[in-house]
Amino acid sequence: MSDPLEQCRALIVEDDPGIRRLVEKILQRNGIEIDTAFDGRVAIEKIRTGHYSVIILDLMLPEANGYEIIEFIKRTGTLTPVAVVSAVSQQALTKLDRDVVKLVISKPFDVNELSKAIVGLCRREVPADADG
Repeated sequence: MSDPLEQCRALIVEDDPGIRRLVEKILQRNGIEIDTAFDGRVAIEKIRTGHYSVIILDLMLPEANGYEIIEFIKRTGTLTPVAVVSAVSQQALTKLDRDVVKLVISKPFDVNELSKAIVGLCRREVPADADG
């Protein structure tokens, strides 16, 4: 039986190029195929036309924010688990739809923690939130 990571394809939705490149490297190191979007509009189009094992999503994005993307995912019935990686307040995080969002990690994040969490989602092992 093959390793689920060989089949894992992740969409990284992050407008900060430095963070986007760091997350790309973390996932590539684990053998995960990646695709990226730098704003919400591009992310929605990629989600509509592509197939992903996991979506790594910032909430504060240009064009369409992360909450709008989560609503789009829910409305279309997409079953892809979402990992929110964002620097928003705890109060803002309570507004997340937990049917869609399976993991929340606050920025700044620990590289090893993020790696382990995304690998777990790719293997469909839903980890407990890193933030509680």
